[in-house]
Amino acid sequence: MKVTDEIKKRKIPIVRVDKVLNKFDDKILFPDKLEKANEVLRKVGLPKQWTTT
Repeated sequence: MKVTDEIKKRKIPIVRVDKVLNKFDDKILFPDKLEKANEVLRKVGLPKQWTTT
């Protein structure tokens, strides 16, 4: 089997994440957008398929 065929059949993509990005783990990069998104989620909520109840 060719490598390209195997890659096409995979359900999970092969991705390499640069370890330099780890410095952003504990930082909130866009606090205003995060607050707006949280406000929308409080008002509207998640779709039923994503909730556990």
